[in-house]
Amino acid sequence: MNYRLRKRGSLTLRYSFLILWLLISVVPVLTLVMASFKQTALFQTIPDIYSFQGFTLQNYQRAIQQGNFFHFLRNSLVIAFSALVVVLVICTPMAYGITRISSTRIKNLLVFSVLSTRFLPYVVLALPMYLFFRQIGLTGTLWGIVLAHLAMQLPFIVWLMLGFFANIPAAIEEAAIIDGCSPFQVFWYIALPVVMPGLNAGAILAFIISYNEFLFAFFLGGYDAQPLTVGITRFVGGAEVGAQYGVVAAYGSLIIVPIILFALVVNRYIVSGITEGAVKQ
Repeated sequence: MNYRLRKRGSLTLRYSFLILWLLISVVPVLTLVMASFKQTALFQTIPDIYSFQGFTLQNYQRAIQQGNFFHFLRNSLVIAFSALVVVLVICTPMAYGITRISSTRIKNLLVFSVLSTRFLPYVVLALPMYLFFRQIGLTGTLWGIVLAHLAMQLPFIVWLMLGFFANIPAAIEEAAIIDGCSPFQVFWYIALPVVMPGLNAGAILAFIISYNEFLFAFFLGGYDAQPLTVGITRFVGGAEVGAQYGVVAAYGSLIIVPIILFALVVNRYIVSGITEGAVKQ
């Protein structure tokens, strides 16, 4: 009897926690969507936002037309996909090379050197990058933002891939070398297929991080290269013009639609990749 009571209490606590987590996750998004259908005057109380009073689609019309939504959406997708490719092309062989260094001291030094760049706040790097990119003509370009994203994501993706490459049995690669494979062939035909779940997870996370990034895009991107996260600031307002909260909510609702659809499609790859890496480590 006591066991049943403890089990029931444990399940109740677990489900209560899950419901609370679900509310914390869903309520902000639901509030944003409901607010996007309201006039600015109704942003005084929460109950007004969840009512159907003052329902309008004008905010979406202004977000798409005045906010040039599809122009910034194209930039966001180009930046995210380009950063994904660049990050994986550089970080994957880099992580593989680090795990194959025989000297433990040198290996640890390289790992620390890579991860140490993650310790710095990104705002510290934004101004030096702007000054450097201005000298080489990359300010205001998509490629400048993509390279900035490489500096931002390189430590995380390398760290993620290190765990997968480190757990590949050495006997497999030794057998391939005996069969006459070159180092590149060992990497391409042996190591890479084994770590494909981790590679999928890294690619997905790199895309999501680049899609949501704001700071480097704000500092380095001109109008032709700015993504959605910067485009929405046109409705925030300033000292003379107040913030257009309804349009901001509509613009924000439109921004999260592509990334939510993307996350729903690739969710199983994220979970399987990270879970497998965690089990191996």
